[in-house]
Amino acid sequence: VIPGDTVVVYGAGPVGLMAALSAMIKGASKVWVVDRRPDRLALAEQIGAIAVDDSKTDPVQFVLDQTKGIGADRGCECVGYQAHDPQGTEDPAMTLNRLIQSVRITGGIGVVGVFLPADPGGFDENAKQGKIAIDYGLQWLKGQNIGSGQCPVKKYNRQLRELIAVGKAKPSWIVSHEIPLSDASDAYKNFGDRTDGWTKVILKPE
Repeated sequence: VIPGDTVVVYGAGPVGLMAALSAMIKGASKVWVVDRRPDRLALAEQIGAIAVDDSKTDPVQFVLDQTKGIGADRGCECVGYQAHDPQGTEDPAMTLNRLIQSVRITGGIGVVGVFLPADPGGFDENAKQGKIAIDYGLQWLKGQNIGSGQCPVKKYNRQLRELIAVGKAKPSWIVSHEIPLSDASDAYKNFGDRTDGWTKVILKPE
């Protein structure tokens, strides 16, 4: 992301929210965050991002409309292989295909969400083998760059520390609960069940 870029982030969990915050810090002119959880979309709005509820709005068309049909300069996949459509049907390719459609020609896509080489519980044979049916022909035609893999977090620790120190970044804004370590199992259950209001949990040893 460079100053002035437009960015669309799919997924408003802790990773997606931090991706949106990072884009804002780097000077994005406009950031859209796509999800369907009202509590998480509200957090996105707190940092100046535009919340898009995909249970009510087609996010691809929304981004295209907002960019005069061009598409966002950058996109970020922050959902991963467990993506579900608004009706609750599992579709691990959904967010990737939405990104291909909503990011402009020669734009960039970052895949931060987790995708596995094998998922025995996948909804079909391809998913069980970690194979995702993406719109590769459209992606190739648009000449988009796709980057993926784990982030080397230690590479950015110093910069983030300095941003926090001068008040330009406050990662704790996504923390929803601070609870004792003894309540960890309940916290994991609520997070796994995507209970409203559970965004990021800090466990404190007793």
